[in-house]
Amino acid sequence: MRPTRLWNRDFTLYWLGTAQSSFGSSLAGIALSFLILELTGSAASMGVNLALSLIPGLFAPLAGNLVDRLPIKPPLVLGDVARGLIALGLWALATQGQVTVTLIYAATVLMSVIGVIYGPAASKVFPELVPKAELARANGLLGTATQSMNFLGLVGGGVLVSQVGSPLALLIDAVTFFVMAALLLLVRMPAFVGQVQQESFWKGLGEGLRLMAASRVLTLIPLMAFFINLSFAPLLMLIPKMMQDAGLGAQGYGFFMGSFTAGIVLGNVLVSLLGSRLKPGPAFGVGLSVMAVAMGLIGWVGQVGWMYALAVVAGSANGLLNTSLTILLQSTVAPEFRGRVFGVLGSVAQVGMPFSLLLLAPVVDRLNPALIFSLSAGITLLMVGVWLIFGKPAPSQPAVGAGAED
Repeated sequence: MRPTRLWNRDFTLYWLGTAQSSFGSSLAGIALSFLILELTGSAASMGVNLALSLIPGLFAPLAGNLVDRLPIKPPLVLGDVARGLIALGLWALATQGQVTVTLIYAATVLMSVIGVIYGPAASKVFPELVPKAELARANGLLGTATQSMNFLGLVGGGVLVSQVGSPLALLIDAVTFFVMAALLLLVRMPAFVGQVQQESFWKGLGEGLRLMAASRVLTLIPLMAFFINLSFAPLLMLIPKMMQDAGLGAQGYGFFMGSFTAGIVLGNVLVSLLGSRLKPGPAFGVGLSVMAVAMGLIGWVGQVGWMYALAVVAGSANGLLNTSLTILLQSTVAPEFRGRVFGVLGSVAQVGMPFSLLLLAPVVDRLNPALIFSLSAGITLLMVGVWLIFGKPAPSQPAVGAGAED
């Protein structure tokens, strides 16, 4: 039975757990980025690590199909426990000075493999924890909480790593994973979410793909995400290097990412305030446009203060567009197909990023940042035009896949 109140027990537990886990993950992200930079002295190694973190996402459709066939709670709880153990192992090695780049790469791959299953599972169950009429507000509140914790983790992580080093951040990350696992054990998840399907594994996957192909919006979104992420992937390597060249190091990178995350918080606050008045399709287009312009300017301004300010603007737009897109998909896709749809979206969206990172990693230290930022902005604006022309869903469209298994 679907909840009748937004702030019910299950949503509150999930909300609290996800927020605190985001804090730990953002701390660890700063720690690992600059641990790699300290060990190698090159942004190229960070690019390789980022690419390795994305490669398992290519198998997200298989993971999403698996999620649609299994009970939903075990993948979530076991996924957090496993990631907590990995973070704990990295902490132990880092405190003894025995961590190597190869070990970090291996841990990154393991974490990402777990995340490939965890992501579709979380996307599948979350809409069922709140009333349907409160879905937009619930997403806004979740995004506000998680990104606020990301902000604290990024800013605090930059200071923490620069002052006392990376190990403590990794320990905190491990603890937050264990706390999330404990809270998920208390969350009551609807019985129909994750019911075992009678059809074969491959038939179920094919049915999910056919379902997406029959929807113009569900076909368009993954393709747009592919090109946008392909173009923005190099920026993930350039920004830490730009901060290091400016003499700001981990602390400057933490403040930049903190500024971006603070903007995401503002975007999610806007979504939660608008609630049911939000129109996800138009909001997605507006957010994408503003983010493209702001990110394009970051490569040209030269002054760190302006970079931070533009990061806030880009983050606000990013929060608006991503939460709007999530709401659009949650309201478009029937629960029994969400694992497969979110899996395919994650896979196609990420497939270009590792190749872009690996291709540019050997030359990233010699690239002109302004040119790369401008190119990324131009490709994103082109995708805005594609969305405006082809991205209008049919009015009063029912949930895709609803009743498909009757």
